Amino acid sequence: MGRDLGRLEQSLARDSVSLKWSVEAMSLLKKMQVELLVLFKKSKLPISYGAEEDWFDQYMKETATLLDFCNSLKSAASGINRYRMVVELAIHKLGEDNSSNMVDVNNMEFERFKRVHGNLLDVGVMRETLRLGSGISSGGNHRQAKSMAVVMLAAKTTMIVLSLLLVSAMVSPVSIDMGNGAISHEVPQLKPCVELLTQLVGRFHERTSRPGSGSGLALVEHEMVDEVVGRLKAQVVAGRVEDKERFLGGVELLRTRSAGLSEEVERFDAAVDEVFEEVIRGRNEMLGIFRDGAVSGG
Repeated sequence: MGRDLGRLEQSLARDSVSLKWSVEAMSLLKKMQVELLVLFKKSKLPISYGAEEDWFDQYMKETATLLDFCNSLKSAASGINRYRMVVELAIHKLGEDNSSNMVDVNNMEFERFKRVHGNLLDVGVMRETLRLGSGISSGGNHRQAKSMAVVMLAAKTTMIVLSLLLVSAMVSPVSIDMGNGAISHEVPQLKPCVELLTQLVGRFHERTSRPGSGSGLALVEHEMVDEVVGRLKAQVVAGRVEDKERFLGGVELLRTRSAGLSEEVERFDAAVDEVFEEVIRGRNEMLGIFRDGAVSGG
């Protein structure tokens, strides 16, 4: 997982926050689910069938949260698609009459996503992790169980951070509190993971705090469309454009960028579906193990 987090951070070092990067983040979430399932099945840890919460309960809780997150991302992707459809309609109207220099500015009132100023959420990533991690060194003597608890904490923390970064990119900025090293003190085994996540969050914030970035999303594909929209609006004065050829050239550029946005949204949507399906598959397998254990008396 460390190498994968490093690659995500390096992607942001080279390029802007984008739907392409978001697909990479979703691929990492999927890979984590695949590897967790393999690890759990190999470990053959006992499942508690009483009131006590164990690794199985934690797995089911975290995967349920991930399913909810996937649904939220699907909704966000649908919102971007609605924006793109409005742009496509405007392109069609703007290109209808090539003979006149008159342009109805109302046709250029594209639906926009307004950035919510301030923080939509203020999430302490490590609070729940700290609560769960406090029992690692003291709870139980089974070495394998403790190792599994660390793995679960690393996966949980990574899932939360990646989820919040994707929310920041596609919906609205989110404050991410990495806990000032408290988790590394409480659970030293998590220190490498936390350091990588902290670097990733820092790089993400570098990329999304550029001056002059006024669109409602941090995604570069959306900003590229928004940039052309702004240029076209600037060419319209009192419903008239002076240079019709230049204006129509801008409309064609908008068409190209809108098509690019559509393609990337489709890829991202497919990546979210893959994560959702992988989580469902894992939960079904875990439930099968749970049922088999219950039938055999645990």
